[in-house]
Amino acid sequence: MDTQRISHLLAEQKLELELIKKELDRARAEVLRLEAKHFGTMEVVQKLEALRSPVRRMPIEIMTKVFEQCVQDEESQEPDPLRAPLLLCQVCGAWRDLMFSLPCLWRRIKVGFPSQTPNWENVMQSKIMSMHVWISRAKALPISLIFQHPSSSPITPGALMSLDKEILTLGCRIEELSLRFSPLALSSLLTFTQSSLPHLRRLELHNSNPLPSSSDNPPLLFLHDAPNLRSLSVAWGSLNTAQFCVPWSKLTQLSLQYDASPYWNPVHNDYLNVLRECPNLKCCSIGIGMTILDADIDAVVPVTLLNLESMKVRLFCQTLYTRQFFDALHAPKLHTFEFQNVSLSMGAFASQTEPLPFISRSAETLENLSFDTINIPDVDMLSCLSQLHHLKHLRFLPGPLQLNHNLVDSLILSGAPQGTSICPRLESLSLKCSKRVSTDRVTELVESRCSASPKLGEFCLQIAAFDYGQDSRDKTIIELRERLNQYVEGGLQLYLMKAKPTG
Repeated sequence: MDTQRISHLLAEQKLELELIKKELDRARAEVLRLEAKHFGTMEVVQKLEALRSPVRRMPIEIMTKVFEQCVQDEESQEPDPLRAPLLLCQVCGAWRDLMFSLPCLWRRIKVGFPSQTPNWENVMQSKIMSMHVWISRAKALPISLIFQHPSSSPITPGALMSLDKEILTLGCRIEELSLRFSPLALSSLLTFTQSSLPHLRRLELHNSNPLPSSSDNPPLLFLHDAPNLRSLSVAWGSLNTAQFCVPWSKLTQLSLQYDASPYWNPVHNDYLNVLRECPNLKCCSIGIGMTILDADIDAVVPVTLLNLESMKVRLFCQTLYTRQFFDALHAPKLHTFEFQNVSLSMGAFASQTEPLPFISRSAETLENLSFDTINIPDVDMLSCLSQLHHLKHLRFLPGPLQLNHNLVDSLILSGAPQGTSICPRLESLSLKCSKRVSTDRVTELVESRCSASPKLGEFCLQIAAFDYGQDSRDKTIIELRERLNQYVEGGLQLYLMKAKPTG
């Protein structure tokens, strides 16, 4: 084939390639157009399908209630993208817009500080800036603030000053405030008490030092203007409220406790003097240890709290003050009483009958009674329980000195009239016994209570071993489960477990 012929064919093929390329470009453009059209149509379809979803048709008012419940269910509202409300903001744009439009979801924030850091000033500024962004979404609503530091390393004075200034600035909006710091840090954060606190309803001042020193006493608390304060909680190693300036008469909840190691011997003033100034208390929680000054028995004046419904007492040591306290206290509307031993003695003291007269005076209203690591002789315990005809919930977890009590036998309902039975209206019963407890008597107890009206809804038995013999508790638990299974099928919540003799 000559050169001219080859050149002619080559030119024709190149022209054909140009035509094919143009056709391919047109085809690609058409594909891109169709793909874009397909994508746009798919978006419309997805949006239309989303509009058919029940969630999208739900009224804003209901969505708001759902979001509020999600936020309330969180134990602590921290700026965490994996927890509400920030988690809900990541679902879609509509939810995010709705979340940011609801100030009530941003009223509460918890700010935790690291145990140690090389630059406290930078950490504090970062925490404060995050808090500003969070609180700004709450608009003008009252806010709740929780600040806590584990007290592993001291916060520098400059950083504490910045936080103190911030709390002071927000004081007029604070409804709830919780400060958990070391005594030294906390003493630098109380400037806000000198300002007006018109919305403050709850205040917590807790010591974060688990092993306090003799100088770890809380600074004197002077609330100059807190007309709406209703709840006060102070937890320290030693506590003297005699010089506190607090609107005691306005309080409905009061907690004077200890956040310290049990090796620390707490000291406090006479609680009766404080309670005498709190006529509107409904809930009270105290820790009894050594008193600063021995109370004069002849000078003790009775205290009556007409509105008290719940009383929780933690006992740190056995002193004469415990009996003086309960002998002087009256609570004619008491519904709940909890008494717990947290001392380092072997499980509990030999006998702790001090609160029984106080309980008996509240027999007509008491519905919930709890003894934890408390030793009470059978005669005294049964004498007290026989007066509690309206008791619904009983929890008796004695120390090792009282594990062989006969409460199981005594609580069995007989065929006698209901008025002569002990605690005939029990709905929940929790006991701790030794491994020698009779499975026959436990079965008879549950049977009698589940056949009564009202019938027992919950039964918990902890079996403790306080010797070095053969541990037969597993066998006892298996046997009891088999014998009580019919009552479980009938709705009884049954909890059988092994327990240590001291807790």
